[in-house]
Amino acid sequence: MKNYSTGESEARLSAIFDHAIDGIITIDEKGIVESMNPAAARLFGYEPVEVLGQNIKMLMPEPDRSRHDTYLENYRTTGVKKIIGIGREVSGKRKDGSKFPLYLSVTEIQFEGKTIFTGIIHDITELKLSREKLRRYAAELERSNRELQDFAYVSSHDLQEPLRKIQAFGDRLLHKEAPNLSEQGQDYLARMLNAAGRMQRLINDLLSFSRISSKTREFVQVDLNQVLAEVLTDLELLIEQTETRVEASDLPTIDGDYTQLAQVFQNLISNAIKFVKDGEKPRIKISARAVQEQAHLTATPGDETVEVTFQDNGTGFDQKYADRIFHIFQRLEGQKFEGSGIGLAICKRVANRHGGDIVAIGTPGVGATFILTLSKRQTRHEN
Repeated sequence: MKNYSTGESEARLSAIFDHAIDGIITIDEKGIVESMNPAAARLFGYEPVEVLGQNIKMLMPEPDRSRHDTYLENYRTTGVKKIIGIGREVSGKRKDGSKFPLYLSVTEIQFEGKTIFTGIIHDITELKLSREKLRRYAAELERSNRELQDFAYVSSHDLQEPLRKIQAFGDRLLHKEAPNLSEQGQDYLARMLNAAGRMQRLINDLLSFSRISSKTREFVQVDLNQVLAEVLTDLELLIEQTETRVEASDLPTIDGDYTQLAQVFQNLISNAIKFVKDGEKPRIKISARAVQEQAHLTATPGDETVEVTFQDNGTGFDQKYADRIFHIFQRLEGQKFEGSGIGLAICKRVANRHGGDIVAIGTPGVGATFILTLSKRQTRHEN
């Protein structure tokens, strides 16, 4: 380690002090400013000479300005710290009288028999503005989503009663009056009941979609292998009837909503079985890999994700429709396959709630691959 002379050390410390990005101010135990670096001077709009020798409270708005001397006195007599060695958000006052938010960290140093307080000042104006914009945007988005969910829920429930009457009276006609109907009349009745059944499924799917955010559970540790096993058990009869083969590698454990993740797995596997080419048996490969965008960022939810890939040998689709298929009510195959077109929209909504997304890659006549991205850790209070 290189040793520096006293003069060299002082020169280095002075250079650091003068060129620091954050503001640095030192005061004595009475609150008198002893030094102020250029960054702090620019922050408050003063020349250093205007502040040196003055009480630090000149840089504070009320009520902190009036309380500062009392705070110092209380600290000297009780030793109770309110900001020293802790750091917190406070407000500063510029020369022109304008106020701004800052993060202040204060350290206490004993030097040559006297007490010196050093404050590191970081302007957080842009951060606070960004937070406020984000808060307002989130509040508006939450309100809008709630209104949409309420609309979907109420509308769906309002549609249920007349639909049940259509189905009930249709069933009565079918079982009691069918012999009295002409062949054409019976055909009309069958079409009516078929349409009512499709409408019932559509309403149920719409209710499921609206509940993704409104009926949520706390995130817990979820073993995706267990999710897959349960879904395959639920689909066991369909898998046997279609002679589907599912190959799966080991899947990770993540924070999640078990029920919603199971719904995603079931939708993706059911689609792979449903959209099969004529004369072929469904083949589905499920695999997973860990993804970390930046090696040194692992501390917060979203830094680490997993990609779960569902690959099939089905009908596939034109890649130009890759985004469209996740929109609610979108069905690329028209009426060829049953369904409401809500399943993949539900998958996307669940993925988003789990800090991820879902993308699709398709080739007509070859098959489709769905890549489900999920954050390994959640904030535990997602909505």
